[in-house]
Amino acid sequence: MPSSNAQSSSATPKQEGTVGSASAPGAVLIYSHSWIPGQVDGVAVRMMAHVQALVERGVKVTLVTPDFVMKGVDGMHQEPPKFKAIEGVEHVTLKSDFTPVYRKNLCMQLSFENLWTLVALIHRTKPDLVHGTQEASMQVLATACIYCDVPLVVSLHTDVAQIASRDSGFSAFIGGSIGRFYSWASVRMTYWGYRNWAFAGAYYFPVSEQSQAILNNAGVHRERIAPQVWGPMVDRKLFRIDMPAEEVAATRKRLTFGVENAFLLVYVGRVTAEKDIQFLIDAVGRAPKRVIIAVIGAGSMAAELAAQHGLENRLYCTGLFVGREEVAMALRAADVHVSASTMETVGFTAMEALSCGTPMIAANAQGFAIHLTHGTNARLYTPHDTASFDRELAFMLTNKPEGCWSREELRRTMECASVDKCTEVALNVYAAAKRSDMRVARIFFAFCFMVLNWFFTGFIFK
Repeated sequence: MPSSNAQSSSATPKQEGTVGSASAPGAVLIYSHSWIPGQVDGVAVRMMAHVQALVERGVKVTLVTPDFVMKGVDGMHQEPPKFKAIEGVEHVTLKSDFTPVYRKNLCMQLSFENLWTLVALIHRTKPDLVHGTQEASMQVLATACIYCDVPLVVSLHTDVAQIASRDSGFSAFIGGSIGRFYSWASVRMTYWGYRNWAFAGAYYFPVSEQSQAILNNAGVHRERIAPQVWGPMVDRKLFRIDMPAEEVAATRKRLTFGVENAFLLVYVGRVTAEKDIQFLIDAVGRAPKRVIIAVIGAGSMAAELAAQHGLENRLYCTGLFVGREEVAMALRAADVHVSASTMETVGFTAMEALSCGTPMIAANAQGFAIHLTHGTNARLYTPHDTASFDRELAFMLTNKPEGCWSREELRRTMECASVDKCTEVALNVYAAAKRSDMRVARIFFAFCFMVLNWFFTGFIFK
C-alpha cells in the first residue's frame, strides 16, 4: 500500500444515523481540493462544516485533500501545512499540482501514484460512497471509484469555464493568438471533463441553480445531475448579531483606522483578480471621504493591496489568512458587505454577512442574483458598471437600519441556510447515488480519459 501523510484521531464507530427523512451512510470518503487552515474560501468552509456535521451524525468520515506542497516553487509551502485535526477523522493527503486553467490554485496531481493511493484507501476504508469537490484532476477520483465499484458524488462549486474564458491573469498563456486559443480550448476541455466524469459514474450535486445551469450547458445528462441543490450554508452560531459589543467596536475601530464617522465596507474572500477587487478599490476612491474598505483574506493580489494599506488610501488589507471568528467579527462590524465578483455559484460570504445582520452590495450576476433580493437584503448593481455601483452605495450611505434593513430582519432572510438543513439535502443526494452499470466498459473509458487528460495537462497545457 502506498504511503500517505495521514492525521488520525480515535476512530468513530461505523453506524447508521438519520436527519429528518434522510438516512445517513455508515462511511463516506470526502475529497476536497480546498482545505488550507484559515482559508477564506467557500469550498473549504462548506466542506469543513459538512465533514463536522457528518461526524456528529455518527458517520465514519475519511478526509482526502491535496498536500498543498510544491517544493522548489517560490511562495508555496515547502513543508505540509498544519491541518486542524477533526476528532475521529483520518486525513490523507495526495501529491499536489497547479490547476491547468487557474495557475495560482492547486489540486491533486493527475498521476498514477495518486490513483493508486485512492484505490488502496477506498479498499481499506470501504466507504459506502465517495464525495469529491469538482476540480481539474477529478478524473483520478472518478477512475478510482469506478474501479472500486463505489458511487461517486461530485459537488460543483466554481464556474471554472468562466474563469477559463476570461483567462487574463489566470494562466501562463496571456494575450495574443496563443492566449485566445488557450482560453477557447480550456473552456471546451472543462465541459469535456464534466461529461467524462459523468460517464465514469459521477452523480453531480450542484451547490446552486447556477451550478445546475453550468452542468446542463456542458451537456451532462440530466440523469447524472441531482434535482436538489445544496444551497446556501451558514454556521448561524458563529455568524450572528449578538456578538460582544466591545469586541465589535474594537474591530470596527481597527478596520476604520479609528475614524469615528466612517462608513465601513468589508470584502471577505480570496484576494485574487477574478474577484474584481480592483473595481471595489476604485469605487472607494470615488466615494465620500468617510467611506473605508477592509479587504479580508489572502491571495495573489494580497501583497499588492497590503502595500497600499493605510488611512491615506482608505484601505485596510494585511493580506494574511484569517480565522473564521475574525471573518465573522469583521462582517458584524461592517456597515455593508461588498463584492464585485460575477462568478459566484452561491455567494457564500453574502449568506454569512446577512446572518450577522449586515446588508450586501453585489453584482447582479450568477449566485448573487439567485440568492439575494434587491431592495430587501441587498442592493444589486449592473456588473462592471461604475455609475450603477455608485448609485447603490449612495443609497446605503443614507439608508437607515430599520424595517427590512434592520439586523434582525436581514438575519431572518438566511434562516433556510443552516448547516443542518444543508446536511439533510446532502444525505438525500447520497441516497440517490448509485453504482454505474456497464462497469467494464466504463472502467476502460475512464482509464483512457485519465491518460488523455494527463497528456493534455502534462504537455499541451503545462
